[in-house]
Amino acid sequence: MRSKRKYKGGPAQERSILYGLRKAVTRHLIKNSAPYAPALSPLFFFFLAHIITLLALFCMQTGILQKDQMLYKTMVTWAVYGFLPFLLCSYVSFYCIARPVADLLERRFPFWSSSILNISSGGAYGLAIGLFLVLLLKPHTVLSILLLLLIGLAAGQGNWFFYRKLVNRAA
Repeated sequence: MRSKRKYKGGPAQERSILYGLRKAVTRHLIKNSAPYAPALSPLFFFFLAHIITLLALFCMQTGILQKDQMLYKTMVTWAVYGFLPFLLCSYVSFYCIARPVADLLERRFPFWSSSILNISSGGAYGLAIGLFLVLLLKPHTVLSILLLLLIGLAAGQGNWFFYRKLVNRAA
């Protein structure tokens, strides 16, 4: 008689390649999360632009929106082609402006609270992203310039918030 070998361990899912790969990627992201922080807001805006694009397509199919509206064309262009320039602006601003400004503000104003330092560093970071986007896209109206600066400020504040949380958690 032959004895059957009993496998120890959990369910079959734990032995699969995809489960092991996902676990390894998750461990890597948790261990080395700080370099990925500047990509969080561009990813968020990328997915938001795609959701709005899908909503616009749905509204065009139902007849709510007309197919020749400029808003739809702009949204599709940004959803497809805008991610990489936005990501580049985010990383350049993070390493060239946000981190040096944070160090400078901490040295010059040691009496400021950490929340004021984080808001001002995130604001400088966001303003740099917005200015890079304005220089890159060269908008024609003041409203477009203000919208790009607002998107840059939101991205900078969000990325800096996540970066500080990740750095504080890792320390």
